[in-house]
Amino acid sequence: MNPSLNLLAVLNLLGAVQGLLMTLVLLSVKRGNRLANRILAALTFTISIIVSGAVLLTTGYVFVLPHLSRVHHPFVFLAGPLLFLYLRALTSGSQDFKQKDLWHFIPFALCALYLIPYYFQGGEGKLNYLMTEYYQDSMGRWYYIRTAFFILQFLAYLILIVAMLLKYSRRANRSSPYEKYVLLQVRFFVIASVILWVGAALRYTLDQSARTNLLIPLGASVLIYGMGYLGLSRPQLILNVEDNPPPKKYERSTLLPERAERYLNKLLQVMTTEKPFTDGELTLQKMAQKMSIPANHLSQIVNERFGQTFSDFINAYRVEEAKKRLLDPKLKHYTVQAIAEDVGFNTKSSFNAVFKKHTSMTPSQFRKSSEGNGTR
Repeated sequence: MNPSLNLLAVLNLLGAVQGLLMTLVLLSVKRGNRLANRILAALTFTISIIVSGAVLLTTGYVFVLPHLSRVHHPFVFLAGPLLFLYLRALTSGSQDFKQKDLWHFIPFALCALYLIPYYFQGGEGKLNYLMTEYYQDSMGRWYYIRTAFFILQFLAYLILIVAMLLKYSRRANRSSPYEKYVLLQVRFFVIASVILWVGAALRYTLDQSARTNLLIPLGASVLIYGMGYLGLSRPQLILNVEDNPPPKKYERSTLLPERAERYLNKLLQVMTTEKPFTDGELTLQKMAQKMSIPANHLSQIVNERFGQTFSDFINAYRVEEAKKRLLDPKLKHYTVQAIAEDVGFNTKSSFNAVFKKHTSMTPSQFRKSSEGNGTR
């Protein structure tokens, strides 16, 4: 067979080259969801390998470079898993790759293991096999088995992806520009993947001739072009940033770090020695006045150093004090409501709610469990 390139092959090769360039760009990005970017890099690389392999076969260049034959076969089983893992990382925001996710790559590994004997053949042996496969036995049994399994595997992942899209659509914040961009990309991938799957299934059942061999890879190339367009027009998808990030809450604050440290030490000392939290009417303003510092500085210290609101900060101290009193044998005759009032809660219901939030049990349950464990 005389190798030759046509327009369809050139378009596919351009898509493969763009995929390789996108892979390098995505791997170099240090901001945003790095897990999602790395999985997308693996996906674009995979598509580039698959498209290149299809071009080699169709144009006849595989007879010039026989050692590249079948290299792309295992990669077809990576497309579905990588697409699913990428969209999951994108919609969940997770940056952790779970060990159990390695199960998704078993079909790829099994296919690669099956082909190892072929890969270790010499060039002449591979040429003989290629000549037999493409001139005597049409597509061959291996093509039908591999393609059928790929179509079924990809269908399973499409079902998972569509379910994930529906779930994400319901909870996505439509007012957030970034989440709108994520939803746009997820929909793009779903629609494009469904079209490619339908095309692959139709070709498998209706026409396996060489004249249609580059149509599905061309669709994958268009997918890469679309990904490139989205990346250029929506850099927020890669960098995981909002168009106009809100200003930092305290960027105009006059509170200097040295003064903040003094205020923090003073706050902790007052909370420990004077226990102002036992005052049920304690407010941010009253506490700031007690410490002789501006209320906005006190609020900033609590927010930045403890990651809490002033109310949550005070309630945490109240709960710790309540736990001590509930465990004190000398206060065993005190009711839960009496202890609640002593530590600064104005109602028993608010005491129960806050206490359960911190300890996962009500004050009464806490006291009973402590008695049952012999705590004194």
